[in-house]
Amino acid sequence: MIGFDSPWVLTLLVVLPLLYPAWSRRILARPPARLLRHPALGGSDAAGRPQGGQRWLIVFLFAALASLILALARPVWLGESVALDPPSRSIVLLVDASPSMSARDFRDADDQPVSRMTVMREALLAFLEAHPDDRFSLLVVTDSAGTLVPETDDHAVLRFWIEQLEPGLDGSATALGDGLAVAMEQIAQRRERGEVPPQLLVWTDGVNTGGEMSPAEALTVARAENIELYTINLAPADSGVAGGEPTLEDLARLSGGQAIAAGDREALMSVTETMARHQTADAGQPSHRTRHPLLGWFLGAGLLSLLMAQFFNARLQV
Repeated sequence: MIGFDSPWVLTLLVVLPLLYPAWSRRILARPPARLLRHPALGGSDAAGRPQGGQRWLIVFLFAALASLILALARPVWLGESVALDPPSRSIVLLVDASPSMSARDFRDADDQPVSRMTVMREALLAFLEAHPDDRFSLLVVTDSAGTLVPETDDHAVLRFWIEQLEPGLDGSATALGDGLAVAMEQIAQRRERGEVPPQLLVWTDGVNTGGEMSPAEALTVARAENIELYTINLAPADSGVAGGEPTLEDLARLSGGQAIAAGDREALMSVTETMARHQTADAGQPSHRTRHPLLGWFLGAGLLSLLMAQFFNARLQV
């Protein structure tokens, strides 16, 4: 189908019917041209202007003007709708760098004890590698919460700072509630600007030991703002560490997100698919229609009509 990028120009077409009576009367009222004929040919030495030529002159003049107006409206041929790849996701990584992350209660492939921080670093790096087209920001929680890496698609920068993470990086407590507050504030600001908000992925051993906001208060904010929390519990089930109130599972379930146990690589890698479904549920599948400009065709038609009008005008002058 044909579409126009400047459809308002088409309003000029209403002028053509208004011009037709005046132009046609003017052309038809021209005094007849005189033809000089050789005496041997006989017949009158004068001939009136052929009426058919006058009519065609009017037709082509108006066709030229109409083609020019259509060309100014920037016509395009709209093809079939083509599905686009989903846009890259924006994800906030809220990570725990408190002293409790130094606990060596995980086992590696060689059955050697490794720390929770080591498990988190390896999982974060694998997560980045599995999602090369997504954008990430990195927030760190210790005694307080702050942004370590603003949102970026430069995964080399993200990998560098993830590798620098150490337990007790800047304090001796875990302000999980404050970290959730900082992350949710960033999400709310994106929504206020009319942008698609990022998803929030929380990496922690689940124990809140400091800060001004409790996880329960953060959950209240998350539910009020319709923010889904995706949590990765970095405390093994047999670690003997009691979860805070609410637990990470509660934070995820009650906010509409998903809770993932540490070491569940398959669930971790698939969580972004769940995020994507939730993130694009309202937007639908992105698509676009192929576009082929028709400006040249209409200009060509206008030029051809103008040449034909000139041809008939020249005949009428003979």
